Amino acid sequence: MLLFLSFQSVYPQTKKNQQSFVTTAMAKKISYSCQYNERMQWFFANANQINFSDEADRILRTLDKHLDYAEKYLIALYYNYGMRMGYFALKDMDFTIQETEKVEAVWKEEEAKQQAAVEKKRQEKEQALIKRIEAGDIFTKDMLSVQPDIEIDIAEMATSSIINNKNEYFNYNYRCIIDKEGKLSLANLSDTLGYSVMQKFIYDYITNENIGDGIYKAGCIEIEGENIPVNSYVNIEFKEQRYKHRGYLDLSLKKDKKTNRWEILPNNSTDLMRWTCDKPEVLKLDLENAIYNCPQLQEKKGKMQLKIDVYERVLSSNISDKIELSHYFEMTYRNGSFGGYGEYIPLEYKISF
Repeated sequence: MLLFLSFQSVYPQTKKNQQSFVTTAMAKKISYSCQYNERMQWFFANANQINFSDEADRILRTLDKHLDYAEKYLIALYYNYGMRMGYFALKDMDFTIQETEKVEAVWKEEEAKQQAAVEKKRQEKEQALIKRIEAGDIFTKDMLSVQPDIEIDIAEMATSSIINNKNEYFNYNYRCIIDKEGKLSLANLSDTLGYSVMQKFIYDYITNENIGDGIYKAGCIEIEGENIPVNSYVNIEFKEQRYKHRGYLDLSLKKDKKTNRWEILPNNSTDLMRWTCDKPEVLKLDLENAIYNCPQLQEKKGKMQLKIDVYERVLSSNISDKIELSHYFEMTYRNGSFGGYGEYIPLEYKISF
Protein backbone atom coordinates (compact mmCIF):
# COMPACT_ATOMS: atom_id res chain seq x y z
CA MET A 1 0.00 0.00 0.00
CA LEU A 2 1.27 3.44 -0.91
CA LEU A 3 1.65 5.84 1.97
CA PHE A 4 1.21 9.40 0.76
CA LEU A 5 2.60 12.25 2.83
CA SER A 6 1.32 15.59 1.62
CA PHE A 7 4.10 17.68 0.11
CA GLN A 8 2.01 20.13 -1.85
CA SER A 9 1.83 22.51 1.09
CA VAL A 10 5.65 22.71 1.01
CA TYR A 11 6.34 22.66 -2.74
CA PRO A 12 5.08 25.85 -4.40
CA GLN A 13 3.33 25.79 -7.74
CA THR A 14 5.37 27.14 -10.67
CA LYS A 15 4.72 30.83 -10.97
CA LYS A 16 3.22 32.28 -14.11
CA ASN A 17 5.85 32.85 -16.84
CA GLN A 18 8.36 30.79 -14.82
CA GLN A 19 9.79 27.88 -16.80
CA SER A 20 8.97 24.46 -15.34
CA PHE A 21 11.75 21.94 -14.75
CA VAL A 22 9.39 19.34 -16.28
CA THR A 23 9.71 19.04 -20.04
CA THR A 24 6.96 17.97 -22.42
CA ALA A 25 8.71 14.63 -22.91
CA MET A 26 8.83 14.02 -19.13
CA ALA A 27 5.14 14.92 -18.82
CA LYS A 28 4.17 12.39 -21.50
CA LYS A 29 6.13 9.64 -19.71
CA ILE A 30 4.33 10.44 -16.45
CA SER A 31 0.98 10.50 -18.27
CA TYR A 32 1.54 7.10 -19.86
CA SER A 33 2.76 5.55 -16.61
CA CYS A 34 -0.18 6.78 -14.54
CA GLN A 35 -2.93 6.06 -17.07
CA TYR A 36 -1.94 2.41 -17.19
CA ASN A 37 -1.12 1.96 -13.51
CA GLU A 38 -4.00 2.48 -11.07
CA ARG A 39 -1.75 2.76 -8.03
CA MET A 40 0.33 5.52 -9.66
CA GLN A 41 -2.80 7.31 -10.86
CA TRP A 42 -4.09 7.25 -7.27
CA PHE A 43 -0.74 8.65 -6.12
CA PHE A 44 -0.90 11.38 -8.80
CA ALA A 45 -4.39 12.40 -7.64
CA ASN A 46 -3.32 12.58 -4.00
CA ALA A 47 -0.15 14.52 -4.82
CA ASN A 48 -2.30 17.16 -6.50
CA GLN A 49 -5.35 16.92 -4.22
CA ILE A 50 -7.74 16.17 -7.05
CA ASN A 51 -10.46 13.59 -7.70
CA PHE A 52 -9.01 10.14 -8.36
CA SER A 53 -11.18 9.13 -11.29
CA ASP A 54 -12.55 11.79 -13.65
CA GLU A 55 -10.37 14.81 -12.85
CA ALA A 56 -7.09 12.90 -12.59
CA ASP A 57 -7.75 11.05 -15.86
CA ARG A 58 -8.64 14.28 -17.68
CA ILE A 59 -5.48 16.10 -16.54
CA LEU A 60 -3.22 13.14 -17.26
CA ARG A 61 -4.42 12.99 -20.88
CA THR A 62 -3.18 16.57 -21.42
CA LEU A 63 -0.42 16.65 -18.80
CA ASP A 64 1.99 18.40 -21.18
CA LYS A 65 -0.37 21.39 -20.80
CA HIS A 66 -0.40 21.11 -16.97
CA LEU A 67 3.27 20.86 -16.02
CA ASP A 68 2.65 22.16 -12.49
CA TYR A 69 0.72 18.93 -11.77
CA ALA A 70 3.65 16.92 -13.04
CA GLU A 71 6.03 18.89 -10.79
CA LYS A 72 4.04 18.10 -7.66
CA TYR A 73 3.80 14.45 -8.63
CA LEU A 74 7.57 14.07 -9.11
CA ILE A 75 8.45 15.91 -5.89
CA ALA A 76 5.86 13.81 -3.99
CA LEU A 77 7.56 10.64 -5.28
CA TYR A 78 10.87 11.68 -3.75
CA TYR A 79 9.21 13.04 -0.63
CA ASN A 80 7.62 9.65 0.04
CA TYR A 81 10.26 7.26 -1.24
CA GLY A 82 13.57 9.09 -0.90
CA MET A 83 16.42 9.33 -3.42
CA ARG A 84 17.01 5.63 -4.03
CA MET A 85 13.41 4.48 -4.54
CA GLY A 86 12.54 7.74 -6.32
CA TYR A 87 15.34 7.03 -8.80
CA PHE A 88 13.93 3.59 -9.60
CA ALA A 89 10.40 4.99 -9.93
CA LEU A 90 11.66 7.41 -12.62
CA LYS A 91 13.63 4.64 -14.25
CA ASP A 92 10.45 2.57 -14.54
CA MET A 93 8.89 5.52 -16.38
CA ASP A 94 11.84 5.53 -18.83
CA PHE A 95 13.27 8.83 -17.60
CA THR A 96 16.74 9.50 -18.98
CA ILE A 97 19.70 10.06 -16.67
CA GLN A 98 19.62 13.77 -17.48
CA GLU A 99 15.88 13.99 -16.72
CA THR A 100 16.36 12.14 -13.44
CA GLU A 101 19.24 14.42 -12.42
CA LYS A 102 17.06 17.44 -13.12
CA VAL A 103 14.28 16.11 -10.86
CA GLU A 104 16.76 15.21 -8.10
CA ALA A 105 18.35 18.65 -8.20
CA VAL A 106 14.95 20.28 -7.63
CA TRP A 107 14.12 17.75 -4.92
CA LYS A 108 17.35 18.53 -3.05
CA GLU A 109 16.49 22.24 -3.08
CA GLU A 110 12.99 21.56 -1.78
CA GLU A 111 14.30 19.12 0.84
CA ALA A 112 16.74 21.76 2.08
CA LYS A 113 13.88 24.28 2.32
CA GLN A 114 11.78 21.78 4.21
CA GLN A 115 14.58 20.99 6.67
CA ALA A 116 15.16 24.70 7.21
CA ALA A 117 11.44 25.18 7.92
CA VAL A 118 11.48 22.27 10.38
CA GLU A 119 14.56 23.66 12.12
CA LYS A 120 12.95 27.09 12.35
CA LYS A 121 9.84 25.62 13.94
CA ARG A 122 12.01 23.63 16.37
CA GLN A 123 13.88 26.75 17.44
CA GLU A 124 10.64 28.72 17.83
CA LYS A 125 9.21 25.92 19.95
CA GLU A 126 12.32 25.80 22.14
CA GLN A 127 12.26 29.56 22.64
CA ALA A 128 8.62 29.38 23.66
CA LEU A 129 9.45 26.58 26.12
CA ILE A 130 12.35 28.58 27.59
CA LYS A 131 10.02 31.53 28.22
CA ARG A 132 7.50 29.22 29.93
CA ILE A 133 10.22 27.65 32.09
CA GLU A 134 11.54 31.06 33.11
CA ALA A 135 7.99 32.13 33.96
CA GLY A 136 7.58 29.10 36.23
CA ASP A 137 4.83 27.47 34.18
CA ILE A 138 3.66 23.97 35.06
CA PHE A 139 4.01 21.30 32.37
CA THR A 140 1.93 18.19 31.75
CA LYS A 141 3.32 14.66 31.62
CA ASP A 142 3.18 14.39 27.82
CA MET A 143 5.49 17.41 27.40
CA LEU A 144 8.34 15.98 29.47
CA SER A 145 11.45 14.31 28.06
CA VAL A 146 12.18 12.83 31.51
CA GLN A 147 9.37 11.92 33.90
CA PRO A 148 9.56 12.85 37.61
CA ASP A 149 11.18 10.21 39.83
CA ILE A 150 9.01 9.90 42.94
CA GLU A 151 9.47 6.85 45.10
CA ILE A 152 8.80 6.17 48.76
CA ASP A 153 8.94 3.15 51.04
CA ILE A 154 5.32 2.66 52.07
CA ALA A 155 6.41 -0.22 54.28
CA GLU A 156 8.31 2.33 56.37
CA MET A 157 5.34 4.71 56.26
CA ALA A 158 3.04 1.93 57.48
CA THR A 159 4.99 1.63 60.74
CA SER A 160 3.44 4.93 61.83
CA SER A 161 0.71 4.76 64.48
CA ILE A 162 -2.13 6.70 62.90
CA ILE A 163 -5.62 5.71 64.05
CA ASN A 164 -8.32 5.76 61.39
CA ASN A 165 -11.85 4.51 60.74
CA LYS A 166 -11.54 0.80 59.91
CA ASN A 167 -14.23 0.99 57.24
CA GLU A 168 -12.33 3.58 55.22
CA TYR A 169 -10.42 2.17 52.29
CA PHE A 170 -7.04 3.78 51.66
CA ASN A 171 -8.08 4.77 48.13
CA TYR A 172 -6.50 8.19 47.69
CA ASN A 173 -5.62 10.24 44.64
CA TYR A 174 -3.37 13.26 45.07
CA ARG A 175 -3.22 15.74 42.17
CA CYS A 176 0.20 17.28 42.78
CA ILE A 177 2.86 19.57 41.38
CA ILE A 178 6.52 18.63 41.61
CA ASP A 179 8.62 21.75 41.19
CA LYS A 180 11.98 21.94 39.45
CA GLU A 181 13.72 21.54 42.82
CA GLY A 182 11.93 18.23 43.39
CA LYS A 183 9.51 19.51 46.06
CA LEU A 184 6.03 18.01 46.01
CA SER A 185 2.80 19.87 46.82
CA LEU A 186 -0.89 19.71 45.99
CA ALA A 187 -2.00 21.49 42.83
CA ASN A 188 -4.96 22.76 44.86
CA LEU A 189 -4.07 23.17 48.53
CA SER A 190 -7.74 23.45 49.52
CA ASP A 191 -8.14 19.72 48.70
CA THR A 192 -6.86 18.96 52.21
CA LEU A 193 -10.05 20.42 53.71
CA GLY A 194 -11.91 17.25 52.78
CA TYR A 195 -9.18 14.80 53.78
CA SER A 196 -9.64 12.13 56.41
CA VAL A 197 -7.03 11.68 59.16
CA MET A 198 -5.22 8.94 57.23
CA GLN A 199 -5.46 10.74 53.88
CA LYS A 200 -3.95 13.86 55.42
CA PHE A 201 -1.18 11.88 57.12
CA ILE A 202 -0.15 10.17 53.87
CA TYR A 203 -0.12 13.52 52.06
CA ASP A 204 2.07 15.03 54.79
CA TYR A 205 4.35 12.00 54.69
CA ILE A 206 5.02 12.19 50.95
CA THR A 207 5.39 15.98 50.81
CA ASN A 208 7.12 16.94 54.08
CA GLU A 209 10.81 16.04 54.23
CA ASN A 210 10.65 16.37 58.02
CA ILE A 211 8.12 13.52 58.18
CA GLY A 212 8.80 11.31 55.18
CA ASP A 213 10.82 11.80 52.02
CA GLY A 214 9.50 15.07 50.59
CA ILE A 215 12.26 15.77 48.02
CA TYR A 216 12.35 13.88 44.71
CA LYS A 217 13.72 14.24 41.18
CA ALA A 218 11.87 16.72 39.02
CA GLY A 219 10.65 16.09 35.49
CA CYS A 220 12.64 17.60 32.61
CA ILE A 221 12.15 19.12 29.19
CA GLU A 222 14.87 18.70 26.57
CA ILE A 223 16.28 21.93 25.15
CA GLU A 224 19.19 21.78 22.71
CA GLY A 225 20.08 18.27 23.85
CA GLU A 226 20.02 19.13 27.57
CA ASN A 227 17.34 18.01 30.03
CA ILE A 228 16.15 21.06 31.99
CA PRO A 229 14.25 20.46 35.29
CA VAL A 230 10.77 22.03 35.24
CA ASN A 231 7.60 22.28 37.30
CA SER A 232 5.15 19.57 36.29
CA TYR A 233 1.88 17.94 37.27
CA VAL A 234 1.89 14.43 38.72
CA ASN A 235 -0.84 12.14 40.02
CA ILE A 236 -0.03 10.02 43.08
CA GLU A 237 -2.34 7.14 43.83
CA PHE A 238 -2.85 4.77 46.74
CA LYS A 239 -5.23 1.84 46.49
CA GLU A 240 -6.25 -0.65 49.17
CA GLN A 241 -7.66 -4.08 48.34
CA ARG A 242 -9.28 -6.47 50.81
CA TYR A 243 -9.57 -10.24 50.47
CA LYS A 244 -11.91 -12.17 52.77
CA HIS A 245 -10.79 -15.45 54.31
CA ARG A 246 -13.03 -18.48 54.05
CA GLY A 247 -15.03 -19.20 57.17
CA TYR A 248 -14.91 -17.15 60.36
CA LEU A 249 -13.37 -17.16 63.82
CA ASP A 250 -15.48 -18.06 66.85
CA LEU A 251 -13.47 -16.92 69.89
CA SER A 252 -14.02 -16.56 73.61
CA LEU A 253 -12.44 -13.70 75.58
CA LYS A 254 -11.87 -13.10 79.24
CA LYS A 255 -10.99 -9.79 80.82
CA ASP A 256 -8.01 -9.91 83.16
CA LYS A 257 -8.93 -8.13 86.40
CA LYS A 258 -5.38 -7.00 87.10
CA THR A 259 -4.41 -5.64 83.67
CA ASN A 260 -7.98 -4.79 82.59
CA ARG A 261 -7.16 -6.23 79.16
CA TRP A 262 -9.07 -8.81 77.19
CA GLU A 263 -7.31 -12.12 76.64
CA ILE A 264 -8.15 -14.83 74.13
CA LEU A 265 -8.88 -18.01 76.10
CA PRO A 266 -6.15 -20.67 75.69
CA ASN A 267 -8.16 -23.21 73.70
CA ASN A 268 -9.23 -20.46 71.27
CA SER A 269 -5.67 -19.18 70.99
CA THR A 270 -4.51 -22.63 69.86
CA ASP A 271 -7.30 -22.83 67.32
CA LEU A 272 -6.39 -19.37 66.07
CA MET A 273 -2.76 -20.39 65.45
CA ARG A 274 -3.97 -23.38 63.43
CA TRP A 275 -6.39 -21.34 61.37
CA THR A 276 -5.81 -21.19 57.61
CA CYS A 277 -3.45 -18.23 57.37
CA ASP A 278 0.09 -17.66 56.05
CA LYS A 279 1.16 -15.90 59.26
CA PRO A 280 -1.15 -16.86 62.14
CA GLU A 281 1.06 -15.12 64.70
CA VAL A 282 0.56 -11.83 62.80
CA LEU A 283 -3.17 -12.46 62.62
CA LYS A 284 -3.27 -12.99 66.41
CA LEU A 285 -1.37 -9.75 67.04
CA ASP A 286 -3.65 -7.78 64.70
CA LEU A 287 -6.72 -9.22 66.40
CA GLU A 288 -5.42 -8.33 69.87
CA ASN A 289 -4.82 -4.74 68.67
CA ALA A 290 -8.34 -4.56 67.22
CA ILE A 291 -9.83 -5.77 70.50
CA TYR A 292 -7.72 -3.27 72.45
CA ASN A 293 -8.90 -0.41 70.19
CA CYS A 294 -12.60 -1.31 70.51
CA PRO A 295 -14.32 1.14 72.93
CA GLN A 296 -17.40 -1.09 73.29
CA LEU A 297 -15.30 -3.95 74.67
CA GLN A 298 -13.43 -1.73 77.08
CA GLU A 299 -16.70 -0.97 78.86
CA LYS A 300 -17.53 -4.65 79.42
CA LYS A 301 -16.26 -7.21 81.94
CA GLY A 302 -16.12 -10.96 82.47
CA LYS A 303 -16.28 -13.21 79.44
CA MET A 304 -17.33 -12.49 75.86
CA GLN A 305 -17.94 -14.63 72.79
CA LEU A 306 -16.95 -13.14 69.43
CA LYS A 307 -17.70 -14.06 65.84
CA ILE A 308 -15.12 -12.59 63.46
CA ASP A 309 -14.80 -12.36 59.66
CA VAL A 310 -11.18 -11.86 58.62
CA TYR A 311 -9.86 -9.88 55.65
CA GLU A 312 -6.33 -9.51 54.31
CA ARG A 313 -5.42 -6.00 53.18
CA VAL A 314 -2.94 -4.97 50.47
CA LEU A 315 -1.86 -1.40 49.79
CA SER A 316 -0.40 -0.46 46.40
CA SER A 317 0.81 2.83 44.95
CA ASN A 318 2.23 4.16 41.72
CA ILE A 319 5.25 5.46 43.67
CA SER A 320 6.08 2.34 45.68
CA ASP A 321 5.94 -1.44 45.81
CA LYS A 322 2.76 -2.96 47.26
CA ILE A 323 2.71 -4.12 50.88
CA GLU A 324 0.48 -6.16 53.19
CA LEU A 325 -1.34 -4.14 55.85
CA SER A 326 -2.73 -5.34 59.16
CA HIS A 327 -5.81 -7.54 58.95
CA TYR A 328 -9.30 -6.07 58.83
CA PHE A 329 -11.97 -7.64 61.04
CA GLU A 330 -15.74 -7.55 61.05
CA MET A 331 -16.39 -8.41 64.68
CA THR A 332 -19.64 -9.12 66.50
CA TYR A 333 -20.22 -10.19 70.07
CA ARG A 334 -23.02 -12.32 71.46
CA ASN A 335 -25.32 -10.35 73.70
CA GLY A 336 -26.47 -12.23 76.77
CA SER A 337 -24.94 -14.60 79.28
CA PHE A 338 -21.65 -16.26 78.31
CA GLY A 339 -22.18 -19.66 76.68
CA GLY A 340 -25.89 -19.02 76.24
CA TYR A 341 -28.01 -17.74 73.41
CA GLY A 342 -28.24 -14.17 72.24
CA GLU A 343 -28.16 -11.74 69.34
CA TYR A 344 -24.77 -10.89 67.78
CA ILE A 345 -24.05 -7.15 68.00
CA PRO A 346 -21.48 -5.41 65.68
CA LEU A 347 -18.32 -4.03 67.23
CA GLU A 348 -16.44 -1.00 65.95
CA TYR A 349 -12.76 -0.27 66.44
CA LYS A 350 -10.06 2.08 65.23
CA ILE A 351 -7.39 0.86 62.85
CA SER A 352 -3.91 1.95 61.84
CA PHE A 353 -1.93 0.68 58.89
